[in-house]
Formats: sequence, structure tokens, C-alpha cells
Amino acid sequence: MNNTLDRWIQRVTLAALLALTAALLTVGLALYASDSKAGTAGTPPAAQDILTETTR
Repeated sequence: MNNTLDRWIQRVTLAALLALTAALLTVGLALYASDSKAGTAGTPPAAQDILTETTR
């Protein structure tokens, strides 16, 4: 193949990989930030008995 075409393909591939890396890092940071804000996700607060003031 042509040397110029090979370099062009390498540059486009590198740019695509860098864009993919940036996108994955952004999504990862967004998910990490939303998880840390949520605290304990998926667990409801413990029910408290009004009369004895103890958790069930």
C-alpha cells in the first residue's frame, strides 16, 4: 500500500482510540460520582419502631 495512506490510517485510528478513551473515562467518572453521591444504593432505610425506638 501507499506509505501516505498507511500514515493516514494510523492517524485516524489513533484519533478514534483517543476519543474512545476520553468517552470511557467520562462515563466512568460520571458513574463513580453518581455512586458516591447516592451512598448505599439499593438499600432502604431501616424501619424504626415508634414505641420501642428500636430498628426492626
